[in-house]
Amino acid sequence: MSAQELTVYVPDGGEWRQRTGNICYIEGENPCPDVSASARRLSVHDRFEVTDIPGAMAKMGWHTSAALLNKWFHCSPKNQAMTFSEKLNGYSEDGSRHYPDHRIDRSTIQLDWVLSHPRVKAGYDKLANDHAFLKTDAARDALTRKLRRLKDRDYIDTLAETNGDIAALHAHFQFQRLQIDTSALEKAAVFFRAMLNYGMPDDLAGALGGFGLYAAPAKIRIRPALIGSGKIAEVTHIAIYVKNPYSFFDDPTESASQYLGHWNREGICLVPEGYVAQWANFGSWSNYIIQPEGPYGRTYWPVHNSDFRRWQNAHNAGGDMILFSDYRIERVFPSIRVRI
Repeated sequence: MSAQELTVYVPDGGEWRQRTGNICYIEGENPCPDVSASARRLSVHDRFEVTDIPGAMAKMGWHTSAALLNKWFHCSPKNQAMTFSEKLNGYSEDGSRHYPDHRIDRSTIQLDWVLSHPRVKAGYDKLANDHAFLKTDAARDALTRKLRRLKDRDYIDTLAETNGDIAALHAHFQFQRLQIDTSALEKAAVFFRAMLNYGMPDDLAGALGGFGLYAAPAKIRIRPALIGSGKIAEVTHIAIYVKNPYSFFDDPTESASQYLGHWNREGICLVPEGYVAQWANFGSWSNYIIQPEGPYGRTYWPVHNSDFRRWQNAHNAGGDMILFSDYRIERVFPSIRVRI
């Protein structure tokens, strides 16, 4: 066995502590976590399984992350997004239809919880209060297209129109979004900044990674145009919510399967070099086992998106999902006006 020293971060009493660790190569040993256990079987042998990760998340206090991953494991038969469009829009694998309703999660992600994280609250405030951002040409064009079919109405309450269904509201009325933590490198930067600067493990990064805050009109008045033809739709209130595809699809533009950290049954071991190596296109580094020194000397296994895909193929289970939070209604002043 050969080793190379590096810096790692391990959970210790709810905070992240820097440790010295070793990259380990074990002759003849597959460094990937095992995928033999089903979602309903508790692993008891020494070999680390991907199905051990929800339990490790729960031990770290990542309860939302654990709930989502458990739900993903228990979806059967498997549902895999095979393209970015399928992942983003929630299309079934053959592209013929949207995900079934049980793979649209409307309850696990609570907006109050998401907004308790400062980086998200800053994005929410921009979406709610930056009138220039709400009135970009692209946003106004989207509003015009989506409201034109309703031009014969005087007043529209979109939540009543969609029976309060956030997925339907998004499909029919969403017009603007603000992305939070997008690329793998940004996810890594946020991950380390949140955990190391603020000290506490970040369940949000584990649950959602990169996600979007979206806006849809909530209350609309429609009046004849005073100048020119047509009508004017005036948006006085908007609904803001989170939407996020939950999938282990790998972006083909990135160098390798996305590195998700090193894990064992106790939690995660953060290795900054792993993210840097992947971004610099020498991602084979993150395929090595890690053994931190000191009291956290247990083996940590590298985990990638591809490990979850292997598990799906082995068990014909594991369901990619679309996640929605609840929504908040915000008044828009001055209102947004578009000709329809």
